[in-house]
Amino acid sequence: MKKFLALTLAFLTVLSLAACGSSNNTAAKKNDYTMSNNVKEGSVVNGIMTDIASDDPILKKTTASWLDTCVLYEVNVRQFTEEGTFKAFEKHLERLKKMGVNTLWFMPIHPISETERKGTLGSYYAVSNYLNINPEFGTIDDFKNMVKLAHSMGFKVLIDWVANHTGWDNPWIKEHSDWYVHDKNGEIESPYDWTDTAQLDYDNYEMRYEMIKCMQYWIKDIGIDGFRCDHAAGVPAPFWNAAVYRLKSVNSEIMMLAEASAAQSFTEYAFDSCYNDALYGEATMTKNGVATSSIQNVMSVHQNYIGDSFPMNYLDNHDKNSYEGSIVERFKDTYQTLLALTYITPGIPLIYTSDEEGYDHEIEFFEKDTVKWEDNPKYAELITALSKLKAENAALASTNKEIEFIKTDNSKLFSFSRTNGNNKVIYISNLYYESLSDISAELDFDKATCVIHHDGTALDTTPVELTAKDFEHKDYKPYEFYVLTINTNN
Repeated sequence: MKKFLALTLAFLTVLSLAACGSSNNTAAKKNDYTMSNNVKEGSVVNGIMTDIASDDPILKKTTASWLDTCVLYEVNVRQFTEEGTFKAFEKHLERLKKMGVNTLWFMPIHPISETERKGTLGSYYAVSNYLNINPEFGTIDDFKNMVKLAHSMGFKVLIDWVANHTGWDNPWIKEHSDWYVHDKNGEIESPYDWTDTAQLDYDNYEMRYEMIKCMQYWIKDIGIDGFRCDHAAGVPAPFWNAAVYRLKSVNSEIMMLAEASAAQSFTEYAFDSCYNDALYGEATMTKNGVATSSIQNVMSVHQNYIGDSFPMNYLDNHDKNSYEGSIVERFKDTYQTLLALTYITPGIPLIYTSDEEGYDHEIEFFEKDTVKWEDNPKYAELITALSKLKAENAALASTNKEIEFIKTDNSKLFSFSRTNGNNKVIYISNLYYESLSDISAELDFDKATCVIHHDGTALDTTPVELTAKDFEHKDYKPYEFYVLTINTNN
């Protein structure tokens, strides 16, 4: 049986929460820990590991009800405004609220290490202190005030959590060198080519315990609503289970998003959502004339999504934007058609900073590169209409995995429906770069309300009643799409 590190009473009484980031606090010594062969691998001992088969009610898989209507927006604070601060970002909250965004994910807000820093300002993901705030963005009070304001407006707030590695200035480097992975020469290693970071060693349970305490601080003391967990697959699933056990002991209504494709070890307990990487891959191919069957194959929710867990559907994020090209470069004329798809397929949609603008620019990662906002972001109307539908129509509930593909007499016309109780939403689109003529779909309804129509050029969000006959022997322009709703009570 694998040896398990248990914490003694002496350790619990002397270790302060601030050990997460400060070198001026009492550090735990190795002899504060005892080795035990009597604690089963997977048991809960001070949050270090979690046995998800336990009868503890906190260990029952739960999903916060607010996640069913979640519209997620990734905030790049540095680039969002000229000031690059929390206070300046607050001015955009009302605009985002009107657009239907209800959940904000902030890229890492912690101080960035200067040692081995990349570029002038460095990567947000080289964290020098898990408890402090990047002075670029303001102070801890500024962040608290912004969270309070966001909550008062109905937003939920997530922060990015980097558990796989730290920056080289993190005090753990000097105080707890044994918390890191070392090479054959005894030097601390960097993961991959991320030379501005140092790889943490998850065989060290002392480090695991400190990491969990740091995460608890942001939930308990600051009041955030969850975490987007960076490179989640680089960290053992039992750690995430233990962390979520402790976090849900504070707030059972948090959200946990893994930057990883779905795995049963993640969704069985710890994570509500994982990245829908497969859908993204197919979406990028659409401008080249992808077969609709390829997209269809990745839309049915994979068995790795256990219980009420669900995909996070995205066309953009900070990695894709900075390293693979702007949203315009990657999707061209397919963007609006696919944006609607990310809302209507099972899961939740993600909007990245400037996507509502259709910003044709790769945002710098290590330098200041402020988004140039227009007064009326180009795609705000579509995002608003889609977000309203997500909020109001139970068929699009995040935990509803039901999907039914609709037969058409041309494989380039793509259609499916989502149903939940009396509510149904139908998506019909030409996913091809050429017009389609005289096409029919096997639609089984007397009447439906078209709530969104894009003819490939212009958007119309005025509700219009249509019948199934309106879609018989129909012509479609390139990337034209319809979103229909049906209430079977009517």
